[in-house]
Amino acid sequence: MTDSARAYFDSFLGMAGEPGRRAREFAGKVREDLRSGSEQMREHGTRTASDLGRLIRSEVDAGLTRLGVATHADLDDLNLRLEHSEEQIRDLRIRLAEAEARANAAEKSPGRPAPAETPSSASAATMEPIDDEEEDA
Repeated sequence: MTDSARAYFDSFLGMAGEPGRRAREFAGKVREDLRSGSEQMREHGTRTASDLGRLIRSEVDAGLTRLGVATHADLDDLNLRLEHSEEQIRDLRIRLAEAEARANAAEKSPGRPAPAETPSSASAATMEPIDDEEEDA
């Protein structure tokens, strides 16, 4: 009896084994499809959110421009221009200090002829000094 029960059991498992394996494979494929689909949806959502952000930013900038208010890009441009102007002022102050030092050296040694001034040092020497709050502190 046990041999016949075992034979029935083995034949039953044999018949159910193939469909069970196929069901497991199908479930694995469905799981992978769901994973990749969810990743694609997340990426699409991220792209959509950034696109919406850019669209809103451009609409706000256009509205501010119509009102005559400076936009973020305008402020960035002004900051770059300001930094460039500050750098030029620093360079001109250095050139002015060098020209004044040469002029003082020429006054101290009257026997020697004054050094020939270059156009850049001549223009720097004629500039008025710029008051700077940082130098006073």
